[in-house]
Parts: sequence; C-alpha cells; structure tokens
Amino acid sequence: MELTGATSNQLQSLERAGLVVPERIWNGKKKPEVYYTWEQLLDIKAIRDLRENTSLQMIRRVLDYFDKCNIDGSLRDKRIVVVGDEVFWIKEDLSDLGYQISALKVGDKRNKGIGQYTLLVLPAFQEVVDDIWDAAENSTVIDFGEFRNKAKAERSRNPKAS
Repeated sequence: MELTGATSNQLQSLERAGLVVPERIWNGKKKPEVYYTWEQLLDIKAIRDLRENTSLQMIRRVLDYFDKCNIDGSLRDKRIVVVGDEVFWIKEDLSDLGYQISALKVGDKRNKGIGQYTLLVLPAFQEVVDDIWDAAENSTVIDFGEFRNKAKAERSRNPKAS
C-alpha cells in the first residue's frame, strides 16, 4: 500500500477484478501474509494512474484487447493515453513527440475503432512553455519583470524543471 498509494479496498478490488492477484502464504496463521511482486506493484501504480481518467471497466477492456492480440498484458511498461472516452497505446518511438503521435486505439466506451492506428496531434511541450511566457509578457495584470525573476529563481532551485 505504501509503495503504490493504493488502499486495501483498492487492492481487494483489483484482485476481485482479476487484474492483480497477489500470492498468499498462510503459515498456520488466521490471516495470510499477502505478497506482491515488483511487477505487480508497478501494474497497480499504472492502473491507479489510469483510474484518474478512466473506469476500471475500460482498463479491463484494454487488458482484454492486449490478451486477444497476444500482447503482453502488463500496463507498467506501456504509454497509455486517455483522451475523452478513448484509450490509446503509444508506441515507444516518440520521434514525432510535440507534433503528432501515431497511437493504437485500445479502448473506447462504444467499442468503435479498436485496433486502429490513429494520429493524435499534441502541442509540443516547448510550445506550452512559450505560450505561458507570451501570456505573461502581454498581460496587463502580471508584472513581467517580477514573473521573469521568479521563473529564474525557480529554475536555479530546480534545474530539472527547465
């Protein structure tokens, strides 16, 4: 629970759904000791992250799709993106990141277009950063000089953020 941020109820729900089933060792005790593998912990975390944007039923559909297509069913090593009611699997080649990404549609509430490649158009991260700077520079409310100084101070404290 500590490593994944999941509650005991969430872990039980994942087990009942058959998504992550831990090993139980009784050792003559009334309650068993429950063990998760490292891979299961990563899957739990991936499922929890996906649950912020989609339902457990949709996650089950995605995993069923992977199983049907003989694709490793773990979520821990896949880049999954939820856009509205649709779920896409983005392949590892991110050379076009920032402009367009080709992604395999692996889930949809209406079960339409599953297994089709789709082109997702996303703004580049630098474009987002530039938009914020432009908005600050053109704002009549924000003191741009103060904004710039705060941004420099933040970058010097946290160089990975820049």
